[in-house]
Amino acid sequence: MIGVFYPAPAAQAGILVLAAVRRSVTRTQANVLSRATLGTNGAPAVAFAVAAPDAWGEALAAWLEAGAKKLVVFGRLPRALAQKLGCAERSWPQQFEAATRSAPAASRQWAQSAASVVYTAQAAALGGRTWRRSFERFDFTDEWNNLGYGALRADGSIWAVREPIDVPDAARLASVEIDDERCFSYAALFDLPNASVLWFNRDVGPCDSFEWRLVENFLSGHRAGALPCQPVVSEIPAGYDAAITSRLDCDEDVESARPLWQTYQRLGVPFSLAIHTSNLHDDTHYAMLREFAGASATALLSHTATHAPNWGGSYEAALNEGAESAQRIADVVGERVRYAVSPFHQSPDYALQALADVGYAGCVGGIIRNDPEFLIARGGTLANMPEGFIGHSQQTMLHGDCMLADGDPIAVFKEAFDLAFETNTLFGYLDHPFSPRYQYGWPTEEERIGVHEQLIAWIRARARRPLFLDENAALDFLVTKSACKIVNDGAQFRFVAPEVAASTLPFAVDYRGERIAAGTEGFAR
Repeated sequence: MIGVFYPAPAAQAGILVLAAVRRSVTRTQANVLSRATLGTNGAPAVAFAVAAPDAWGEALAAWLEAGAKKLVVFGRLPRALAQKLGCAERSWPQQFEAATRSAPAASRQWAQSAASVVYTAQAAALGGRTWRRSFERFDFTDEWNNLGYGALRADGSIWAVREPIDVPDAARLASVEIDDERCFSYAALFDLPNASVLWFNRDVGPCDSFEWRLVENFLSGHRAGALPCQPVVSEIPAGYDAAITSRLDCDEDVESARPLWQTYQRLGVPFSLAIHTSNLHDDTHYAMLREFAGASATALLSHTATHAPNWGGSYEAALNEGAESAQRIADVVGERVRYAVSPFHQSPDYALQALADVGYAGCVGGIIRNDPEFLIARGGTLANMPEGFIGHSQQTMLHGDCMLADGDPIAVFKEAFDLAFETNTLFGYLDHPFSPRYQYGWPTEEERIGVHEQLIAWIRARARRPLFLDENAALDFLVTKSACKIVNDGAQFRFVAPEVAASTLPFAVDYRGERIAAGTEGFAR
């Protein structure tokens, strides 16, 4: 079992970290524990320390020395622990906050902050590589980051880097750089004789980024011969090496989705539509919608009743948006939708609570501009939300406005998939049908279709066994994954699937450097 430790002032970050850990190891294998637990025989062998104060430093150092241990530290390294690990204080760079911000992206270009996190070759020890990720990045105005990760801040919030310290070269996984000049450390891996410590310089760690895979690999396989390991349930179903889902958000039209749907049918790729039900006041869309609902390898989702910003601004408005949309779609196609897509990808807490109360099983959203809590590296149960309701972040927007004017037009989208592929992340991307008013930067339907074909061809060339899923199938898998349990009976771990499951896709578990098809048999600790 993993212990998650945080002081009361850090509860906001601690709760988000607990949810992130549980999305990887299941809810049965991570719990919040009191500081006193560190000094008892019941102390866990694997722990997270979130925003730990200096007063906890000696207790954490002593716990590390009491047998084989793994510790993940998010945020400040308490002074005693920092000294034990050989860290040195540095000063904040001048004009640091300004360097963490990006200008908006111009059409067919991307923009990023001067400040970046740059990984070293040592990240390979945890399955990473020499990644470079900006503190803030935009691919469309000041809204979307098509590479999928969230923003690192310098504002003192839980999303900010916490302190300017440097770690020994041998431990450094990543540094903060400004215009290619190294300033201080961002991530480190300290290997001690009987313990290992993984540190990220942020209270919530990389819970909103592909970098979360480093945490999973640390837990599941690092120094497997000497230190405890924790099974991680993969976001990729067993037997596959990639999982992909995509959709069109029907903001202004439905019928014009037909040409792209026909293309996906020809390519043998499932297709999904999120329906903004103001469109359904016009019955010219009914034939397409009913034909689509009756076809195979398709999925319908709600895209709200009126596409109101922030779901209308209140719980009551969001409740009405979700209920009216679900009922309207059911009236037209005779099928009740189970999942929603947030308008503008805005997903405030009250809207998620309203959707759960209406009866939805989950929501798709996530965008770098707002609601950072919903940008999650792994899909699944959200902090402060009931079991059975899940979220999935899908920030990659395949629009003509985002095709690069120079070089390979779809280079960003290839990189987005590559990051997901390398980090065992369920990859989601979106587009919109054309409307009489707006074509989302696409000159023609033919050019748009050609780009979709190119991205699918890239995915099929990169992955040996990619699994393309419609949105319902993808989210059903995440709902089922969230209900799975890893059970530790003292001698071995066992994977326990829910008795009633929304998905029949098989699960895989990463453990001690191997991927194991999850079954009824146990696997040794």
